[in-house]
Amino acid sequence: MNLVSESFIWFMIITTILYYLSPKKVKKYTLLMISVITLACLGWENLAYILFSTISTYLAGLCIEKGKNKKAILIGTVGINSIILIIMKIVPYINSKPEFNLIVPLGISYYTFQVISYLVDVYREKYSAERNFFHFALYVMYFPYLFVGPINRFDQIKQSLIKEENKKFNIESFYEGILKISMGFFKKLMVVSRIHVIISTITGDITTYTGAYALLAMILYSIDIYADFSGAIDIVVGFSKILQIQLTANFNLPYLATSINDFWHRWHMSLSRWFKDYIYIPLGGNRKGRVREYINILIVFTVSGLWHGANYILWGILHGIFTIFDRLRGDKKRNRPISIVVTFLLVSILWSFFIWPDTITSLKMIGSLFTTFNYVDMFQNVLQLGINLQNIILLLGCIILLVIIALNKSYLEAKMQNADITVKCTIVFLLISIILIFGWYGIGFDISQFIYNKF
Repeated sequence: MNLVSESFIWFMIITTILYYLSPKKVKKYTLLMISVITLACLGWENLAYILFSTISTYLAGLCIEKGKNKKAILIGTVGINSIILIIMKIVPYINSKPEFNLIVPLGISYYTFQVISYLVDVYREKYSAERNFFHFALYVMYFPYLFVGPINRFDQIKQSLIKEENKKFNIESFYEGILKISMGFFKKLMVVSRIHVIISTITGDITTYTGAYALLAMILYSIDIYADFSGAIDIVVGFSKILQIQLTANFNLPYLATSINDFWHRWHMSLSRWFKDYIYIPLGGNRKGRVREYINILIVFTVSGLWHGANYILWGILHGIFTIFDRLRGDKKRNRPISIVVTFLLVSILWSFFIWPDTITSLKMIGSLFTTFNYVDMFQNVLQLGINLQNIILLLGCIILLVIIALNKSYLEAKMQNADITVKCTIVFLLISIILIFGWYGIGFDISQFIYNKF
């Protein structure tokens, strides 16, 4: 994995150089060419799938704008792309024949949702269909956000992605981008890599590690998936920042949520907004009575579970049920600290469906929380879970640092904007040095791929 990380950094450097050396009118085409080559290098089947979605959606958008059979074209094109996505999500889950291997294209969940939002917005006459095929192709294929998001709307990113004016190299954008990328690697290599070892140890023996061990895995996985996913987004946003491309925000302190409903306003926000705008509201939202509103919520969260994969449908339904419960409670006054702790624990328990390999095992582990009380045993054997005391202390220190940075984000960003360039360079140098010493080459863990890459 170290080799992959190094290759990615070299790839970013080469892309940045090519992008800024390209003439003004050619920059966007350079970026498109690099994106196409990237997809082809990762497998020609990836390129074939995304080209089909790109071409079909581009042509459908032009036809919808002409006004003839626009509804049929919308339903047909959205339906075909959606069916492909559903097949890719369900078939691997129900397939029992090892010789049948369905190749799931990378990033299909993200670009499918982007092309659907584009078609619906054109149908609603929110904006005109894009006539330049290469501009539209870049919107769909822009490789940094293709694998982990965020999910961007065409009207929100068009100007930033394909605007004509010459983007000269900007030292401030470069610094902000490098700092963001460094934070992404810090989360992945300093936090996720260590937590991953503990979770792998616990999930490797579902007979011994139940009860308190299962709860520890759930809580650690909450930190793990946030650090992993937000770290990946940091890298994507940081790299785009260097290219002076602005992407939508995807997180807002999700573990400070006071309810499940509040959690989904803070977690993977681009996906939550997509579900609201293109499924929940078209279904009627809350405009057709309470019962219909709750049915719509369940539909949205069921689809959300399916978007992650067929194995996560129950996870989505349970989030929907707790969201309905929040709506039933209304605006009743809550004790904020207690609500935050309860919501965090509930979200952590529901992450079980991501931790263990199947739904039945996940439910058994959740059940063990209420039947197996081995907390003393867990505390006595915590050093037997894969990493030593030194790395546990280092992990706790990194988590505390991330919490402090997250809680003081606005203040720190304001300070950094006014800081001298020497101070900025020193901070980046120290951060990279820590990653190299303790994260990259220090402990030699086999770091997993970014979790949300598979969705």
